[in-house]
Amino acid sequence: MAILFIDDHTCGSHAVAHRLRACGYEVQIAPDADEALTLFRLYPIDAVVTDCHPETPGREVLAPILRRINPDIPIIMMSAFCGAPCTRLRHADACIQKGDVAALLSVLRMLLCSRAYGLCQSVAA
Repeated sequence: MAILFIDDHTCGSHAVAHRLRACGYEVQIAPDADEALTLFRLYPIDAVVTDCHPETPGREVLAPILRRINPDIPIIMMSAFCGAPCTRLRHADACIQKGDVAALLSVLRMLLCSRAYGLCQSVAA
């Protein structure tokens, strides 16, 4: 399974990518929306994990674009801020606290199983 991880904080994204790889996932890392779109088109991506920082340029339009390219792609938003804007969350399948890798792995597994086997379509963690 291949994960596209989008975060402009290099150190944090490499730490999370390391944990995901240790669990058997392939991980492509993008620091911004432009790189994310390039990687999404180049690689067979099974799920997207993206930072939900409210001041990151281009991030507010990325999820809808990814959904147009692949309507079934699971999208997980990670936020370090309480109360991420609802307009961003409506394009996500889940939103979790940034840095909670255990929750990320749990939600990621559930969404990928849901996609593969048609289980519940929404998760809140």
